[in-house]
Amino acid sequence: MSCDPFEAVREQVTAQDAARHYGLNLDRRGWALCPFHPDHKPSMSFKGGRFRCWVCGASGDAVDLVRGLFGGTYWEALQRINMDFGLGLALSGEITPQQRAEAIERKRIRELHQRFERWRADTINQLTACIRAANAADWANLTPQEEEAIRQRERLEAMADTLSHGTPAEQMQLFRDRKRVSLSTSSILATSKKK
Repeated sequence: MSCDPFEAVREQVTAQDAARHYGLNLDRRGWALCPFHPDHKPSMSFKGGRFRCWVCGASGDAVDLVRGLFGGTYWEALQRINMDFGLGLALSGEITPQQRAEAIERKRIRELHQRFERWRADTINQLTACIRAANAADWANLTPQEEEAIRQRERLEAMADTLSHGTPAEQMQLFRDRKRVSLSTSSILATSKKK
């Protein structure tokens, strides 16, 4: 078992375990209504010990989920899980410099992930707008931008599909190539907005 108490909790309690324990109802697919926004259809999924809301972008491990549900600090969420799940981890009330540094790193990673999620949602919207422009084009009077949208439709659809349903590695590759994705959509969107 890890000497990092956060890692020790992650090894023993998944986000799905925490969700069930703290009253979230999971449907037959294992999805739940997201408690972090007004949700009427389950939009929170669980995989690999983590959770992700596909609407508001909330994500993380069991500690992130518990902190989101009950507020407080990450350390308090960790202590709650330790107590409620009977993990028996020796946790003192004081945070060590290493734990503080790890908490700062987790916060940095979480902020980067939130930026990625905002980019992902914005890019899906842009790709969808380009695909709509291609689908709604007047074939008898195509503008150069509509021709480009039609030529790129298959690639744009593939990118939108990857951002919606792809693996994290596939999504990160598109994020790394985001300048190319942006160039692909910007001229198409500029013309379609003028109409």
